[in-house]
Amino acid sequence: MIVSVINEKGGSGKTTLAINLAFKMASDGLDIMLIDADPQKSIEVVLDYRVNNGLDLPFNSVSKTGDSLAMEARSLSTKYDSIVIDTGGRDSKEMRQALIVSDIVLIPTIITSGFDQAVLNKMLDLVGEISITNQKLKALIINNRASTNPMLQTKNEKYTEFLREVELPSNIKLAQTILHEREIYKNVIFDGKSVIELDGDNKAKDEINSLYKELLEFAKN
Repeated sequence: MIVSVINEKGGSGKTTLAINLAFKMASDGLDIMLIDADPQKSIEVVLDYRVNNGLDLPFNSVSKTGDSLAMEARSLSTKYDSIVIDTGGRDSKEMRQALIVSDIVLIPTIITSGFDQAVLNKMLDLVGEISITNQKLKALIINNRASTNPMLQTKNEKYTEFLREVELPSNIKLAQTILHEREIYKNVIFDGKSVIELDGDNKAKDEINSLYKELLEFAKN
């Protein structure tokens, strides 16, 4: 399975989601390749933190940009259980290459941001366009970096409800799992860790676990 994380809007939390998803898959016993297709190479920075802290890498990773991304991802998919591709915050050749070969794309969106809502419509149009040639493509919209501030909950709930009522194509759905803005994501990054590795229960870990379960169920249907 090839899973890509896309959104041409920067700051939507793509890299954090891609890293934590790769760690979750690896913890599930899967052999994972994480492809950093963002020219900023944010994943490389995080994994360097990890190595510098003397921690093993639970999955393989590679930085890859350019026109051969789709071809290389296809080739790697025969050698690994799953591929996770992190793309940059713009409509790029890497994003479109990833869409061509993906089974599922995750679109993390800050629901309460008007800018993100506008970009989401463009991303859904792009998924529809690519689906003509990649007929297996599915997309999961994720309410990401949601505020835990009660004052913003009403706005968040209204737009989420609106999305649930929109007649989306059968290959696109809104995830039931909401990923909230939590300091723990930032805190563990400097150790090169994911929230999945934390001991004991924590809400961020629970949310990633829930999203992963939902992703697997969506992939089967």
